[in-house]
Amino acid sequence: MSELVRLRGLGIRTRARTLVQGIDITVRAGEVTALCGPSGSGKSLTARACMGVVDVQPGLVTGSLHFPEHGERDWYQGVAEGGARAHQRLLTETAALRGGYISYSPQAASSALNPGRTIGRQMEIAVARRPKAPADASAAMRALLHEVGLPARAAGSLPGELSGGQCQRAALAIAMASDPRVLIADEPETGLDPVLRRQVVELLLTVGKAHGCGILLISHHEDTVHRIAEHVVRLSAPAGAGGSA
Repeated sequence: MSELVRLRGLGIRTRARTLVQGIDITVRAGEVTALCGPSGSGKSLTARACMGVVDVQPGLVTGSLHFPEHGERDWYQGVAEGGARAHQRLLTETAALRGGYISYSPQAASSALNPGRTIGRQMEIAVARRPKAPADASAAMRALLHEVGLPARAAGSLPGELSGGQCQRAALAIAMASDPRVLIADEPETGLDPVLRRQVVELLLTVGKAHGCGILLISHHEDTVHRIAEHVVRLSAPAGAGGSA
């Protein structure tokens, strides 16, 4: 399978302590790479770094980041030595890849989705990020809603009008609307009961692989990881660490 993201030797720190160190991740088309670890181990921080987002200071200290389908450029080159200005440049230069080449499905979708925009409007914004616009955007959106198990009328709903499981399905539809090559799913099981957790994960797997995506799954559910992931990257919480993953 072709490589879509290649991250090597990632090291990120604040002025007080190291947050992640020596992390290697490869995401391949049609495969699931799981990113696991306890709270505070830097799972979400690492996933954001895969998108070119490093928003702590001093920030990146080691690492290389390649998107092989966009050539062999190391997007981290010069960032570690360049300070805040180089970190801002990285954020700016990778902006065109986020939401298009790499899409992100958030944790706790019911609160992460924009509460003031309908699901359809949020999908429209994502569709506009496709490299090639679909012939019929409305038909593409209806097809995606159907794929994730939502009726077409859900496009007219606000997130607050949907259940938790429906919001997670809507978040997946929005993430896939840009036709990404890489899908980052940040703990898609959060806040769901065991039955819904399994349904949402199976749906993520089915839809992602049907579109040929590489999936980076952030999870602390070992049963899920063992069931669906081809590759597993495990992070350990730094000594004295706390807070969110």
